[in-house]
Amino acid sequence: MRRANLCLSLCAAALAACAHTLHVPSPAPGGPGAPLPPLAPSRIEVPLSADVRETLRALDAQVPSVIDTGGAFRPLGALPASVRYTVRRAPFRFEARGGVLHAETVLALSAEACAAAPMGIPIPFLGGLLGGGGGGNGACVPIASCGVGEAPRRIVVATDTTVRLDPSWRLVAETVPAAPRVIDPCALTPMRIDVSGFVVDLVAQHVAQATQQLDRDITARGDLRAVGERMWAQLNDPIELGDGFWMSLEPEAVYAGPLALDPTTASTTVGVAARPHVVAGARPAAVARPLPPLMEGAAQGGGFRVTFDAAVGFDEVTRLVAEHFRGTTMTLEGHRVLVRDVHVSGNGAALLFLVAVRFEDGAFAGQEATVHLAGLPDYDAARGDLVVRDLDYTLETRSALVEFGEWFLRGGLRDALARQARFPLGDRIARLRANAERALTRELAPGTRLAGTLSAVQPQGAFVTEHGVTLRVVAEGSARVTQEVGALGLTGR
Repeated sequence: MRRANLCLSLCAAALAACAHTLHVPSPAPGGPGAPLPPLAPSRIEVPLSADVRETLRALDAQVPSVIDTGGAFRPLGALPASVRYTVRRAPFRFEARGGVLHAETVLALSAEACAAAPMGIPIPFLGGLLGGGGGGNGACVPIASCGVGEAPRRIVVATDTTVRLDPSWRLVAETVPAAPRVIDPCALTPMRIDVSGFVVDLVAQHVAQATQQLDRDITARGDLRAVGERMWAQLNDPIELGDGFWMSLEPEAVYAGPLALDPTTASTTVGVAARPHVVAGARPAAVARPLPPLMEGAAQGGGFRVTFDAAVGFDEVTRLVAEHFRGTTMTLEGHRVLVRDVHVSGNGAALLFLVAVRFEDGAFAGQEATVHLAGLPDYDAARGDLVVRDLDYTLETRSALVEFGEWFLRGGLRDALARQARFPLGDRIARLRANAERALTRELAPGTRLAGTLSAVQPQGAFVTEHGVTLRVVAEGSARVTQEVGALGLTGR
């Protein structure tokens, strides 16, 4: 009888064990993960400025300060009169008027007129001043003056200069004369001969020759394409940040604002549209992008954003989680469960935790199973950690455990796993930001320097990719490139 009872007990246990064999199906594949969203565009401002005082002094030097007839009378057109004059030019005065550089000088004019009596015939208009005395033999007799023995007459002569950068990366200068302004007309009586216009035309010729030569010099020497190509090549070259990280600026386009002129400086701002980001691993290949044409566009204040893609591979995620759970026996709702191993992979946009367990007591004692939990990656900005939100059992695991052991679902494995699934990235990101800021202060080419500053990091999201989890964060700041334009020799001086 005892042997029969023992046999029945063993059979019952065996049947129970067979009836409670736990099989947890794997969840359906969710794909390799969504691609990372495109990088937001950034701008690198390139302020260009040059000291133009030497150039303007060159303009002043090319226009004579004294223009005269050498003390001799010279015929004045078809009239039986001649004129001698002296024009003293004040130094040019320069002022900015909008985007135009206005150059202005004041002419001080003194002039005398004389008339001769051709073949001894008196000229009625001269009221008997000619035809006798020295005039009868054809000599030129002074008849009128202005600015002689009195204050010189004044005439204002001016020019307006504009300089622009055209799409071919060339400086183009254009100088046009402004309308002269006669303050004190020089009307030589009694014939009422106004020589102001004559003198203005004469001086204007000298000014035009000087400004045309200046325009030709700037245009001939203002080819900035070689400078642009050197800068562009450097901006396309990956920058090493250390610790296996690289920063790629990935410039896309260049725009230039209006060129402003003032009495000392010519300046503009060239902006580079880029998509800078930081990646880990091998040095990224430099993309040989051709220098784009200059587009029109005003400066927008720098608006520089560096995107850091801090990636954590599945192997590292697995290691960080497994070191807390592998070989640990947990008590769940009064039952003991050994966590044999943990493995983390991707399942679409979610992280999939495969937890291999063995039930140590109860109806499932000695049984092994792999349960699956899925959660979404997120960033805890307060602690600088990559964490897992909304961690829960998959539908397949939940269905199996509801049928065979609902106590497992309530046992706290999910909560414990969620607490430990934290991956510290704060120090890594802070180090990357500091390295990137240092790397942004560097010489791109002789006379061309990049300088940047970065502010606090802002998380943009965490994404499950084919190889792991990528945390995207953005550090905003400013980046500028300065170019010593004065060293380009645009005027040859």
